[in-house]
Amino acid sequence: MSFFGEIEKGIERGFRRWTERMLGPAESGDLVTLHRAILEEVESQVQVVARGRRIFPFSRVLVTLRSLHEDRRTMLQGAFGERLGTDVRTMLEGTECEMPRGFVVEVLVAEGDGRPFEILYSNAGASHESQPAAPCRLTVLKGKASREEYHLQHSRLNIGRLAELTDSDHRVVRRNDVVFEEGADELNVTVSRRHAHIRFEEGDYRLCDDGSEFGTRVFREGRSIEVAAGDRRGEKLRAGDEIYLGRACLRFERK
Repeated sequence: MSFFGEIEKGIERGFRRWTERMLGPAESGDLVTLHRAILEEVESQVQVVARGRRIFPFSRVLVTLRSLHEDRRTMLQGAFGERLGTDVRTMLEGTECEMPRGFVVEVLVAEGDGRPFEILYSNAGASHESQPAAPCRLTVLKGKASREEYHLQHSRLNIGRLAELTDSDHRVVRRNDVVFEEGADELNVTVSRRHAHIRFEEGDYRLCDDGSEFGTRVFREGRSIEVAAGDRRGEKLRAGDEIYLGRACLRFERK
């Protein structure tokens, strides 16, 4: 599905009116961008199975919104707390996606910095506390990143060439956790600004290409595995895998 078709545009218009009434037009634009990013990430979990059926494989979605500032947290709670679950359900139903029985979206606002939101997915009987990343790390083998080693601690880790990506109004639409610094190494130019992400899902890490220019692949046991751009399932990672982002490379290890 092409995201932000008529169904999604209608949801966005409704959210914009909602936040403008609550907070005024000046605050609404930033919240609409955040709202869109959350819906896009939830929509990326939809799976297409036999005969083109679309299913959402999780019965519980926990969205955590973070800010260091109390006033901002209050605003986030007011804007998203009552409405986000309805908007997610409307989006999935409108695209004829089947949801599990007892499907629920929970919103938590917490103090913190870094990524403005995090989404954890689980099924009935599974605690969301089991979802954060199992002990793993990424080591930079080729190219120059902001750090030589990264420890995976969240359910999603974005990889790209800029720390932040902004839209035409200079609003942040994506933050990368692993950043191959622009101009710092000749290999870095082959890493797209929005290159790939690693997602923790049901005990496994999966690598997904986010439409990169030079491609993403996994080198494992002497063979190269291409990660198809836009494939929502991606490639399941194994300890010792080498992840190529263009010509830059990371090694994935589980402790």
